[in-house]
Amino acid sequence: MNEVEMNFKIVNKDGLLNYLRTLVTEKTQNIKMTYFGKHGDESFYIRIEEISDKNGDKKVLTAKGSFVTTDGVNQRKEVSIPISESPEKYIEFLTLVGMELRDSKSKVRHFFHIDDLDITIDEWNVAELGNRLEIEGLEEGKVKEFATKVIQYCDPKPSK
Repeated sequence: MNEVEMNFKIVNKDGLLNYLRTLVTEKTQNIKMTYFGKHGDESFYIRIEEISDKNGDKKVLTAKGSFVTTDGVNQRKEVSIPISESPEKYIEFLTLVGMELRDSKSKVRHFFHIDDLDITIDEWNVAELGNRLEIEGLEEGKVKEFATKVIQYCDPKPSK
C-alpha cells in the first residue's frame, strides 16, 4: 500500500483533541515499537509494534520504504503483517538476517476516522519527538484539505 500523509508537530494538543472529539468518537491505544534498520540506510526500517487497547493486544511487523515528499505531502510504500509468535522470535530472525536493532519507543495514540481519513495524535515517551499529528488517506487533496482545518493547533510547517 502507498501511504499519502501529512505530519505536523502539535503545539496545542488539548485544543486539537477537543476539536476532533466533536467530530467523531476517539479510539486510544498504547503502542510499543521496536525499530530495526540496515547498516548505512537511515531511510528504510522495519518495526515491531505491540499494540494494546480496549479490544485486547496485537502485534504487527511493518516495513516502510523511503519517503517521497512533495508540497508537504509524504508518500511511501508500507507493508504490514500480523505477528503470531512472540516478538522475541521476530527480533532474533531480523538480527540473524542482518538487520540492526536501532531503538524502542512507546506512545499513546489517539485515533479518529474522519471522511475516509485516518487522523492520529501520538504522545511519545521521547521528549524530542513531542506530540505529533498524522493525517493519512488515499487522496492527496482530502489530506491537504483536512490539514487546513487543524493547522491552528500545530506548527504550520509539515514534518516527516
